[in-house]
Amino acid sequence: MSAAVNLMLRGAVLFTPGDRAERFEKGWAASAGQLILDLEDAVTPERKATAREAVATWVRGSGHRPLVRLNATDSPYFTQDCTVLGALAVAGLIVPKVNSAADLDAVRAVWPATALFPLIESAQGLESAAEIARAPDVCQLLLGGLDLHADCGIQFPHPALLEHARLRLVLASRMGGLAAPVDTPNPAVRELEQVSTDAQAAARLGFAGKLCIHPAQLGLVNEAFRPTEAQLTWAREVLAAAESGAGALQLRGQMVDAPVVASARAILGRS
Repeated sequence: MSAAVNLMLRGAVLFTPGDRAERFEKGWAASAGQLILDLEDAVTPERKATAREAVATWVRGSGHRPLVRLNATDSPYFTQDCTVLGALAVAGLIVPKVNSAADLDAVRAVWPATALFPLIESAQGLESAAEIARAPDVCQLLLGGLDLHADCGIQFPHPALLEHARLRLVLASRMGGLAAPVDTPNPAVRELEQVSTDAQAAARLGFAGKLCIHPAQLGLVNEAFRPTEAQLTWAREVLAAAESGAGALQLRGQMVDAPVVASARAILGRS
């Protein structure tokens, strides 16, 4: 990964349809700048051109640098995405339907040294996740769980498939030297306890954040990825004990060794 594209997403990351320009500024504020302007699934074919122009106009006029989800590289819309948005200054690009590292070549040809966030949305993409993680300019892997379920012919959400996919992405990210991955969106916009439970499960498995499709999900997702006061207290106690230089230590009946210290540092980093 190039230093020029060393970008990490944490906590809640908000999708906003690219053809809804009236939502862009509110989405930017609500997501604390972790905003994805979506040209793909959230935009119907007849609105693709409108969405491209809306995204280009807002980015140039606002001075903000959001992320943009392109259309898939093998779709009939990708070439026009490149034509209209190729010179646009964005924070990064969400690349959908990535099945192999080669799928990113066409994106890098138009946007060199730009942060890339491949969406893993198929069985083939999951199988190739470690290879994709090592591709140039890739910052983080993103899980597209709904498409993955559809590709496998399994009704969403299936706990076993979700856990398997999440673990595969965490391991692939580690093997590729990437930051922890970002979890799939949850489609619930009213029964928000589902979103909270889902985000907590992803956080426990080592994810850095979660994609969101509605502003109402943001607070719950951020809370799920934020360490609790009990975790922070434990982490501070571990580091204080480690810094005492007393050699092998015990804290609350647990040995304080290098992996425990690393876990404590990670918790404080998340805060």
